[in-house]
Amino acid sequence: MNMQVNKVVEEITDSLAEFKKKQDERIEQLETAFARKSVGGDIGTTESKKGPETKAMSEWLRGGPTDRKALSVTDDGQNVTVRSDWADQIFTLIRESSPMRSVANIIGTDSNEVEVLVDRGEATSAWTTETATRTETAIDFMSRHLIKNHEHYAYPSVTQQMLEDSRFPVEAWVQGKVGARFGRQEADSFIVGDGVGKPKGIINYGTVKEADFTWGADPSAYQIGAVYTGASGAFAASNPDDALYDLVDSLKVDYLGNARFMMSRATRNVLRKLKDADGRSLLQMSLADGVPDRLLGYPVVIAEDMPDPAADSISILFGNFREAYSIVDRLGLAVLRDVYTKPGFVRWYVRKRVGGALVNPESLKALVFGTEPA
Repeated sequence: MNMQVNKVVEEITDSLAEFKKKQDERIEQLETAFARKSVGGDIGTTESKKGPETKAMSEWLRGGPTDRKALSVTDDGQNVTVRSDWADQIFTLIRESSPMRSVANIIGTDSNEVEVLVDRGEATSAWTTETATRTETAIDFMSRHLIKNHEHYAYPSVTQQMLEDSRFPVEAWVQGKVGARFGRQEADSFIVGDGVGKPKGIINYGTVKEADFTWGADPSAYQIGAVYTGASGAFAASNPDDALYDLVDSLKVDYLGNARFMMSRATRNVLRKLKDADGRSLLQMSLADGVPDRLLGYPVVIAEDMPDPAADSISILFGNFREAYSIVDRLGLAVLRDVYTKPGFVRWYVRKRVGGALVNPESLKALVFGTEPA
């Protein structure tokens, strides 16, 4: 086996030597031709008679580095002969959304709609003596709250040749973008959705001043108890923190254990500048990654779908979101790959079925940037 390998190596070496010999002879001929003077000069082959062009050609033919920079991307002018390479990373525009799924109650179902049970009533009782007559006491039974599922879809397409010839995984990229869009759009609906063909958003139920709040029996008429800042689109000039203290105090003690604030970054920026009577910031900024800021001791959730401060805007929510809002998942992200209906193209029909509704308005309070109505 080693003898065969040595024989092959010798043959290759001899072939390369013969090729080099012929190449050197050809180069000598070219050098002689290029050494001619343009007007009546002698033909010379010595180094002294070689001009710069001759030397450059000789170096180039021999594979040397001299004057390679003469043909550059800049001189090319059209970037035709030189093409840049691609990095593995794709830089994308970050689009922020609301983390409602991380704080709300999630319900899975195999039905088109879900009925949740709501217990708003209280049993009656009475004191009695040892021998006194006992009378029947009343008890209110639970009511039902219907949450419907809605279909969410996307239908992108890409040419078959693009899938075959692209240098990065186009199909995975398309599906990733669609999935991210689904997440942003459904998060938006959980906060501001109008309920028409989509979930009804948590702030789209409207507000009523806290003194008039009652938990009614009709889910379609639910409202959130509200506290007011006392100034249009801003906190009151004097004692601006009073509205925040009133907001926290309006929530029943049983809901405080898992309570948190929800607001946009713009609203958080307003709160950063608020000080208490001793000059201390009301908002405690977190210094650790993944640890939320805290306001009056409660975590702050940043949700970019929440309205920024404006006249009569609901820009801050406070409460137990797991008690307040329920998200219903009928079907996870389903993808159907279609290569038949449009020849030359690949289509993906992506769909999801999801619903959402306010189920316990008592466990949530709103801060409205305006004055309290009469």
